[in-house]
Amino acid sequence: MPVDKNWQKVVVIIFMIGAILFMHYLTSPYMGYRHAVYRMFFYLPLVLGSLWFGLRGAIYVCTSVSMLYLPYAIKQWQGFSLENFDELLEGVLYIIIAFILGYLVEKERKEHRDLVQAESLAAVGKAVSEIAHDMKTPLMAIGGFANQVFRKLSQDDPNRKKLEIVVQETARLESMVKQMLDFGRPLEIQSTKISLNELVIKTVEVAEPVARKSGVELKTDLEPSLSPLLLDGPRMEQVILNLVTNAVQASPAGERVLVRTHLESGEVLLEVADHGCGITEEHRDNVFRPFFSTKKAGTGLGLGIVKKIVEAHGGDVSFQSNPGKGVTFSVRFPF
Repeated sequence: MPVDKNWQKVVVIIFMIGAILFMHYLTSPYMGYRHAVYRMFFYLPLVLGSLWFGLRGAIYVCTSVSMLYLPYAIKQWQGFSLENFDELLEGVLYIIIAFILGYLVEKERKEHRDLVQAESLAAVGKAVSEIAHDMKTPLMAIGGFANQVFRKLSQDDPNRKKLEIVVQETARLESMVKQMLDFGRPLEIQSTKISLNELVIKTVEVAEPVARKSGVELKTDLEPSLSPLLLDGPRMEQVILNLVTNAVQASPAGERVLVRTHLESGEVLLEVADHGCGITEEHRDNVFRPFFSTKKAGTGLGLGIVKKIVEAHGGDVSFQSNPGKGVTFSVRFPF
């Protein structure tokens, strides 16, 4: 929504509140019926504020009306008479309605966003799957033939280095195609009772050579009392490896990546903390969106696949900035 249009809406709400208060303060206090009607008019800016700005708008309108009407209410206070009690109940009801209305609008907006995102992801997934499927066969042929020729070249052949680059880049493209296929195809979870700690240890061992090459230290802090969970082992290894690899790539040489498991509020938490440059405010809403990446060689599907796998397990994945520097990605599973 453009900022200028938001300001127009704010001005409309302010004008309505001001007009209603103006009528209140200029009308004789003995004209009780008119004041009762004016108080009903306060629901108009409340409804508009809720529809246009959600819960925040409802709270702002409710607070503004209450504070601005309060001097008039105090002036007309008659020692808790029946009329005063009725106005007090109206005020309490107004506040309750403001919170309920704002909450319902926010809930409906979230459901609408989730529905649009789900439909968008389904369409993107289908298109990605078709493209990746068409790319897979020629890439495998290129990679296979390039490897055969590469192995036959002598060490001093001037074309060996060039062909080595072709082989490496083809392998990278094949990895990207695999990610695209993983994102596009329906996810089937085959859960068994498995130790999350064992998965972490196994995956960290796999990621250790890459971390060592980047000069990044991998550390674990595992909760020993964790009970086995119903998880799809290979899928969860993919999740952990993706998060750890991202953390290593985000951390400069000499820093540390911590992989931690613990219990919190009846949930099992898996956390991967890096000490990189963090995620800028403008990118925070796009982190899990498909094809969004700040890395030159990234497909932007890694975290989208992570989110897809975690949610298929009934869990949730989120991230937050660390107090010093870097980001911590948290995966929650119901215990």
